[in-house]
Amino acid sequence: MSEWCRMLHSLNAERARRVRDQVLAKAAEPGRAVAVVVVDRTGVILVREFSDQATPESSDASTLKARGACRYQIATDITAEFVKTLPPPPAHHARSLSEACALQGGVPIPVAGEVVGSVLVSGGSAEQDIALAQTGAAGVQ
Repeated sequence: MSEWCRMLHSLNAERARRVRDQVLAKAAEPGRAVAVVVVDRTGVILVREFSDQATPESSDASTLKARGACRYQIATDITAEFVKTLPPPPAHHARSLSEACALQGGVPIPVAGEVVGSVLVSGGSAEQDIALAQTGAAGVQ
């Protein structure tokens, strides 16, 4: 490859379904109702699925979390913790940025050192959402 061109890894529909399946299997063990969204590196939704008992707001939250984790290439819980440290005016500005999500449960999906997409889980506690998203992201490797 030349210095102007390099090969990028990608997250295809098959891999996205594998991520979703791992999250839903893990969520089913304790019987959690969750929403799962998997996006590619550009934020395009590849898979979006909701448990029958998932709450209505989990739909919007899940999309925000997935795109936020992908756009900024960090887990949304890290963004949430960072925003808490800011004084009010910058914190307000940070929350208003497009796709800067401070809701916990969005996790980037790395492959060979680069972020190829992200997975988000919504519907449980912050800790449950993070753990499920991390399980899904680990399934791509």
